[in-house]
Amino acid sequence: MDEEWRHDDTGYLTRQKEVIMFESKALGDHVFYRVPRKIYPKADRAEGVYIYDTEGKKYIDGSGGAAVVGIGHGIKEITEAMFQQAERISFAHSSHFTSQSAIDLASKLVGLSPKGLNRVYFLSGGSEAVETSIKLARQYQVERGKPHKYKVISRWTSYHGNTLGALALSGHTVRRRYYLPLIQHTPHIVPAYCYRCPFGLRPEKCELECALDLEKTLLYEGPDFVSAFIAEPIVGATAGALVPKDGYFQKIREICDHYDILFIADEVMTGIGRTGKNFGVDHWGVVPDMIVAAKGLSS
Repeated sequence: MDEEWRHDDTGYLTRQKEVIMFESKALGDHVFYRVPRKIYPKADRAEGVYIYDTEGKKYIDGSGGAAVVGIGHGIKEITEAMFQQAERISFAHSSHFTSQSAIDLASKLVGLSPKGLNRVYFLSGGSEAVETSIKLARQYQVERGKPHKYKVISRWTSYHGNTLGALALSGHTVRRRYYLPLIQHTPHIVPAYCYRCPFGLRPEKCELECALDLEKTLLYEGPDFVSAFIAEPIVGATAGALVPKDGYFQKIREICDHYDILFIADEVMTGIGRTGKNFGVDHWGVVPDMIVAAKGLSS
């Protein structure tokens, strides 16, 4: 073996401290883990808020997985419904079929949604749903004779998904940095972050400058070239839980209407009751043009 190459104390074949390939003796399996050098406990089963590993150790699943398991593990009604559906049919492609289950779920979701939202498009996960909402916004603008409207504005300190399009919209610099050559440039505005206000203001003295930054950016980019604005009602993955000041989303809705752009609420994390209401935007009485839901909905 070349002298530059060596096995380090974890069993990895390395060169100049850079991991070249994985030969993990500790893990003993072929899964590519998020942190390759970490030893993970093996989850065996779960019930309610608890996960049990193969050693019998009990963990509180305080975050519901990745904000996915909103009603707890091991709910018998869910298991039975999944089993009954699997017995009937495994998959029906939406380009050829519909199903009563899809019709019933769409009807239920419309009943939970803000008034005016009355169509549901089913997809496989949150990142795909975010990207599809952007495609729908683009097609909407093309169909109404405004093909030049294509840009989507999002916010810094945000997370919209793991795929390249959703990553471009995300405002988490660490997650973006390695992939900047691969993603399309998208304009970002400041977050609604009262604790660390981008303008150095206090909530009681501000005039929603963070919302007005959308108008400033719209004018800079050109309203005739902007298709939509996307935001999480309450930011989750990138900053814990950022709750905007009252009036923020009302102002966002007003700006979107004035400049003829769509407002997309990314409710992948906040939707389906996670914030105490059906959707996060319900706290401010705002009706977006599209809602993206996943996680708790999937659970």
